[in-house]
Amino acid sequence: MVIFFFLGLEKQINQEEDEFSGDNEQVSAALRIRKTQHATTIHMLVEALAEFNAEQIVYKEKCEERMQKVVNIAKAEISNDQFDELVSQGNYSAVFNGNIIAETLEARSTLQEVQDRHIELMKLEKSIQDLRDMFVEMALLVEKQGDILNSIEQHVLRAGEAAENAKIETKKAVIYTSKARMV
Repeated sequence: MVIFFFLGLEKQINQEEDEFSGDNEQVSAALRIRKTQHATTIHMLVEALAEFNAEQIVYKEKCEERMQKVVNIAKAEISNDQFDELVSQGNYSAVFNGNIIAETLEARSTLQEVQDRHIELMKLEKSIQDLRDMFVEMALLVEKQGDILNSIEQHVLRAGEAAENAKIETKKAVIYTSKARMV
């Protein structure tokens, strides 16, 4: 937040410098003073932040030393990640409850695995249900198509019979026509 303030202030000073460049020596001097104050303030802020970071590192190292002493006293076996977590929380009593934490973490892990398996089984059950529904629909479609195929087959047979009858009738018609022409 402070950095944004200083960036905005710097932008404002630069705009004023562009607006009043060469107008007046008093304005120019005032702008130079503001720029110098701005630069000095930023420099002081950077120094303060560096000092704060250094103090923060020293404090973290002291906390790590204290936590290491507690771990040594409790003769606890913890990983680096757990150690870092305990230091960040500042929870020294948690070291003594290490077994409880380990059991709790293991129980949570087991619970999560069971929940994940349950979700997978529910998905599998849904997939099987969908597959069964697809087979039922397929069976109905095959049955309908079977009826349609039977109907088509009957129509084709009738058409074939009609074509044979038409062929016979055509031959008869040709014979009758030729006899009628002879007469």
